[in-house]
Amino acid sequence: MYRDNDVAMEKPINTIFFQLLRCGLDSSERLPEIVSEDDWHKIYKTAQQQSLLGVVFYGLQRCEDIRMPKALLLNWYAQCEQIRRTNLQVNQAAVRLSEFLQEAGYATCILKGQGNTLNYPDAYIRMSGDIDIWVMSKEHDTEQRIMDLIRLARKHTPAARPTYHHVDYGEFDGAEVELHYRPSFMNNPMHNHRLQMWFESQAEAQFTHQVNLPGGVGRVSVPTLSFNRIYQMAHIAHHILHEGIGLRQLTDYYLVLKGGFTEEERQKDVLLLRYLGLYDMAGAVMYVLQKVFALKMEEMIVPMDERRGRFVLDEILLAGNFGQYDRRMAHGNSRVSKNILRLKRDVRFLRYFPSECLWEPVFRLWHFFWRVYYRWRARRR
Repeated sequence: MYRDNDVAMEKPINTIFFQLLRCGLDSSERLPEIVSEDDWHKIYKTAQQQSLLGVVFYGLQRCEDIRMPKALLLNWYAQCEQIRRTNLQVNQAAVRLSEFLQEAGYATCILKGQGNTLNYPDAYIRMSGDIDIWVMSKEHDTEQRIMDLIRLARKHTPAARPTYHHVDYGEFDGAEVELHYRPSFMNNPMHNHRLQMWFESQAEAQFTHQVNLPGGVGRVSVPTLSFNRIYQMAHIAHHILHEGIGLRQLTDYYLVLKGGFTEEERQKDVLLLRYLGLYDMAGAVMYVLQKVFALKMEEMIVPMDERRGRFVLDEILLAGNFGQYDRRMAHGNSRVSKNILRLKRDVRFLRYFPSECLWEPVFRLWHFFWRVYYRWRARRR
C-alpha cells in the first residue's frame, strides 16, 4: 500500500509509462527504451487501469520497431480498434440524443466525454464512457426542473434512480446516459451554493457553444474551454474525494489547459477557484500534471502544491480509473461497510482537503433524505 510519503513517479515503470503517455499527446516527446517483456506487460496493465490504452498506443505507433511480445501487440491493437468503434458509436448516440431532447423542448450540452475527444491529437483514441448530458428543462423553478428530468428518465427506465446532480436515463442507441440537472457538486454547502450559482450564470453560453463531432455525424453543444477549466476541476475534486479518479480525467484536464488562456483569464480563474473552495485541489492537480505530463509553469492556472500533489498522484496510481482497482474499497459490499470505508477515506484525505472531508458525512446523510424525497415525489404522478 502507498503511504503519504511514497514518491510514485520515482518508480521506474511509472516513469516509463508517463513518458509513453506524453508521446501519445506530443509528437516531439522522445520515446523511452523498453528492454524487458515484463516491462511491456506492466505498461499495458497500467494503461488499462488508467483507461489510456488508446493514447499510449497512439504514441507507440511512432516507433518503427515496437519490440513487445507479438501476442500483447496484437491484443493491444485489437483493444484500440474497439476504442475507435466505440467512439464512433458514442458520437452518433450523442448527436441523436441531443436532437431527441432538443425536439422535446430541452436545451442540452454534452459534458466531458465526446467534447474532450476533440482536444486529443486523434479524436478516436480516448476511451469513451457513458454520455453525461446537461439538460435544461422549460421549468423555471429548480425543483420542477429536477422533477421534469426524473420523470423523463422514468418514462424510458422506470427504475431510474435520481441523485443530487443527475438521474440515470439508461441506454440510448447503445450508450449509457446520465441526465444532469447539475454538472457537478461539492460537499461544503457554501461552496456548493456558489458553484451552482456559477453554473446557472454560465449555462446559456454552454448550451449555445456548438461543435462538429468527427466522422460527419453531426453537431452538439459542448462546454467552452473557460468553463471546463473550472467545471472539470470540480469534477476531478469530486471523484478524488468520493471514489478515486484515474489519469484519463487528468489527461482531459491537461489538454484543456493546453488550449491556452490569457493572463487576465488566469487571474479570474484563480479568484474563482478560491471562491469555490477548489484552490487547494487545483494546486495538487498542477503538481500531478507537471510530474506526469511535464506541464510548464506558464501553462498552470495556479502554482503547484507538492505536498497535496504527491498524495493525489499516489492515490491515482493506486486506485486506477474511478477507483476500480483500489483494494482498500474492495470489501465494501453492504451499505454499512461501504459507509465505514467512506468515513475511513474521509479521515485519510482530511489533512489535505479538510473542508470537503469534514462536510462529506453531513452531505451523505442529507443526500439520503434528498433521494427519499425525490423518489416519493416521482411516484406521486
